[in-house]
Amino acid sequence: MDIIIKSNNSIYFYILYSNSKQLKKVILLLFYFFIISIQPSFSQDQKEIDSLEALIPTLPNDSARLDAINSLCRNIVDINPEKSIKYAQEGLAIAQEKDYKYLEAVALNNIGNGYYNLADYKTCIDYYIKALAIQEKINNKKGILSSSGSIGNVYIELGKPDEALKYFERALKIGYELGNKNGIASCLISIGTIYSDKKEFKKSLDYYFQSLELFLEVQNEEAIATNYNNIADTYLELKDYAKSLLYIMKAKELYEKIGNTYGLSLALNNIGDYYMKVGDAEKALEYYKRGLEKGKEIEANEHIIASYQGISEAYKKSGNYKMALQYHELFQQLNDSIYNLESSNQIAEMQARFDTKKNEQEIALLTKDKQIKEDELNRQSIITKAIIGFGALLLLLSIVLIRGNRQKKRANRELAIKNEKIELAYNIIEDQHKDIKDSINYAKRIQDAILPPNAIIKQSLPQSFIFYKPKDVVSGDFYWVENWGNKVLFAAVDCTGHGVPGAFMSIVGYNLLSKAVNELGLSRPALILNSLSKGIGKTLRQTGRETELKDGMDIALCSLDKNTNMLEYAGAYNPLYIVREGKLIELPSDKHPIGMYTGEQIEQYTNHEIQLQKGDTVYLFTDGYADQFGGEKGKKFKYKSLKELLISIQQKDMEEQKNILDTTLNKWKGNLEQVDDVLIMGVRI
Repeated sequence: MDIIIKSNNSIYFYILYSNSKQLKKVILLLFYFFIISIQPSFSQDQKEIDSLEALIPTLPNDSARLDAINSLCRNIVDINPEKSIKYAQEGLAIAQEKDYKYLEAVALNNIGNGYYNLADYKTCIDYYIKALAIQEKINNKKGILSSSGSIGNVYIELGKPDEALKYFERALKIGYELGNKNGIASCLISIGTIYSDKKEFKKSLDYYFQSLELFLEVQNEEAIATNYNNIADTYLELKDYAKSLLYIMKAKELYEKIGNTYGLSLALNNIGDYYMKVGDAEKALEYYKRGLEKGKEIEANEHIIASYQGISEAYKKSGNYKMALQYHELFQQLNDSIYNLESSNQIAEMQARFDTKKNEQEIALLTKDKQIKEDELNRQSIITKAIIGFGALLLLLSIVLIRGNRQKKRANRELAIKNEKIELAYNIIEDQHKDIKDSINYAKRIQDAILPPNAIIKQSLPQSFIFYKPKDVVSGDFYWVENWGNKVLFAAVDCTGHGVPGAFMSIVGYNLLSKAVNELGLSRPALILNSLSKGIGKTLRQTGRETELKDGMDIALCSLDKNTNMLEYAGAYNPLYIVREGKLIELPSDKHPIGMYTGEQIEQYTNHEIQLQKGDTVYLFTDGYADQFGGEKGKKFKYKSLKELLISIQQKDMEEQKNILDTTLNKWKGNLEQVDDVLIMGVRI
C-alpha cells in the first residue's frame, strides 16, 4: 500500500507500502519528509500549475523565482516527476549562484523527490544526503527533519532498515520539539505500520485511528485518505472484508476529490487486491486495469508493477493463462529494471516457448491444408489413392506422437515455471532472513558497546563478577556501573520483554541512569529511581491511556562509599542479597516497577542504608535465574534455591562463583529452552 500525505502547514511527507504477491504480503515502511518554505502549499490544480509555469520566466533570478519554482515542483512531482526534476535543477543552479543555502537544500530535496517517484532510489538518496548536510550546517531543524525522514525512507526501500531507523528516530525527536500535529500523526502511522509488519494488526489499527483523529483535526485531506488506505489494508489482513471495502472506497473517493493521481492509482490497485481476496477475479481485473492507467499517467513505476502483477493473477484465476503470462512478463521486465533482478533470460525463454508452440500449430495447419489439396488433385488415380491412404495413416500416427510429445513438453514447461517461482521465493526469503539476522547481530554489537567494559568494572569493583546470559542475541537485561566522587554506583536491570524490544528499552534505561548521575548530579539510589521512573514515563509518553505503551523495568541499584563501605540501596521488584559469615541478609524492594504508568501519581522509592563489613558479598540480580524451568520435574529453580546456592559458594573467589552459577544453570535447564534473560552481579567487600 502506498501512502501519500501533503500538508498545508509546515511538513510535507510520504509514507509508502509495497505489496509483493511473491511473498504474499511484504510491507515496507517508507517515511519521507519535505519542508515547505514560508509560502503556503499549492493544491494540484491545473490552473495554478499553468499560472506558475507562466510566472517563472518573468521573474528575476532571486528568492522570489526560487519560491515559485519550489511551489511548482511540489505541485507536479506526483503528476510529472521528470518535469519536476528539471525545474528543481534550475532552482538549484540559482540558489548556488546566489549562495542561498536554505533554498539550495530545498532544491536538492525537490530533485530527490522527483527521482524517488521514478523509483530511482540510489540517485535520490544522494540528493537527500547533500540536502541534510546543508541543513545541519545552518542548524535548520525543519530542514534536518525533512532530510532525515527522506533518507530513512530510501534506506527502507534499499533494504537497510537499521540505517533507516537512525534517521527516523532523529526526525521523530525533532517533530515533537516542533510540536507539529501533522508530523506527530505521521509518526503514529509509522508505528502502526511496524505493528502491521509484525502481524499485530489490532495494535496497528489503534495507531492508525489515533493518526486519523489528528489529521481530521487539521483537515489534511490527503493524509486522511492515507489513513483510510492503511485501515482498509489492515482490515483486509484481519479478513473483515466489509470494513476493508468501506475504508478503501473512502480513500478512493477522497483521492478523486483532491485530484491526487498517485494516490488514486494506489487505491484502485488496493481495491483490486480486495476483490481478489473475496474471490471476484473479474471485478479485481477491472480495478487493476484502472490502477494501471492512472499509474502510467504519472509514470509511477511501483504502482505499474503492482497493476501488472495483479492483472496477471486475476487472469490466472479466471483461467486465461495466455494473458496471465503476457502480464507476468510485463511485471517481471519492469520489476527487474528497477530492482536489478537477473531474470530477463527466464522471461525470454518463456516467450520463446510460447512462440514456438504457436508456430508449431500454424505449421501443422498449413501441412494439413496442403495434403488436402494434393488428395483432391490425385483422387482419380488408384495408385495415388493408395499412397494417400498410406500417407494419411502415417500422418495419423505422427499426429498421435506429436500430440503426446506436446503434452509432455507443456507439462514440463508448467513444472519449470512453478520451480522458477519456488526458487525465486526461496531466494527472497533466504535473503530476508540473512538481512534480519545481520541486523540483529549488528544490534548486539551496539548493545555490547554501550555496556560498561570489563576493565572499567574491575577498576571500580576489583572483587566482582557479572554473570550475563541473554535469552536471544540481544537482551532486555543490562548492567550499569558509574563512578561519582568516592562512590561507585552499580545496578542490575530487567526491562519489559527480551530480544529486540527489550534491547530498545535497555538503551533507554541505560541513558536515563547515566543522565540522572552525570547531568542531574544524583547519587542516592532512591532519588535516581524516582528520576528514572519519571524519565521512562516521559520518554514513552505514558499518561494512563489504555492504548499507550505499558513498558517499564525492574531494578536493583546500589551506591557504595569506597572509603567507609557504607552501602545505599533502592529497588523496584528486585531485592538485594548480602551474604555475611554464612548467613544471607535480604533488603526488600518496593513493589512498583520503573515506568509502566497506572493512572496514579508516580510513587517514591525507599532508600536503604547498611554498613558493610570486610568479607561481605553483595548480590544484585534479575528474575531470569530463579524463573528458569528444569530439573527432573521441569519446575522453576526459585529464589529459595538461589539463596542456598549463593551461601554455599561464599568461600570461592568471584570468578569461580560465576563459573559455578553458569554450570548449575546449564545442568538445571538441561534440554529445555532458556525462558528469560539471566543477570547476576556479585561484589565482595
